[in-house]
Amino acid sequence: MRVPFSFEPMVDLDQAGLAWCLVDRQLIFLDVVADRYFRLPDARNQELVEQIETEARTPWHQPSSLLRPEDWASPRQGIMHARNDGFQLARVARAIWVQRRIEARLRKMSLHQVLNDVRRLVEHRTNPAQQLSEAGRATLRAFEQARLLRTAADRCLPRSLAVATCLAASGDHSRVVLAVRSLPFGAHCWAQHGDLVINDSLEEVSRFQPILVV
Repeated sequence: MRVPFSFEPMVDLDQAGLAWCLVDRQLIFLDVVADRYFRLPDARNQELVEQIETEARTPWHQPSSLLRPEDWASPRQGIMHARNDGFQLARVARAIWVQRRIEARLRKMSLHQVLNDVRRLVEHRTNPAQQLSEAGRATLRAFEQARLLRTAADRCLPRSLAVATCLAASGDHSRVVLAVRSLPFGAHCWAQHGDLVINDSLEEVSRFQPILVV
């Protein structure tokens, strides 16, 4: 996932609109409104790391406008897609169309607004206690097949938001996870149903530390 990344001289841990996580004693911040990742100069980073340790804070914070969902669980398993499933053109076309629509919204609107819209849709139309329906599994297969027609490279955020949107249409619950790594810096995004990673491999997502769950 290609993202803007920069340094900021001063910031507070409870500053509005910021998500952050601690990775290898390096704080990484996400400005949800500006759609921008950043880190601090070494001296300021060390000050805040010591503050987190002194105050016994959890090493992961989400802004009050996008609190961490209580039903989210760390990823523990990955989904298996059957290789002999038929190519369902209508579902694949919808998967691509929804993803392109999400991409257009991300260009025109703030990340915060897009994430909030997807969260409201998921929480209004789905139940986290329910298992994935057959329609939901067919939707996930369609997104896998869509990779053959449109690369998923550098599109993990709109693709994951599109997965959550399409699953919600059939009443299937999911959460979108934005995550980072420190050295070298990198960002990634995936969707989960419970502790099941549904549009990526468990091996890949385990390389990243969640910074924001929608």
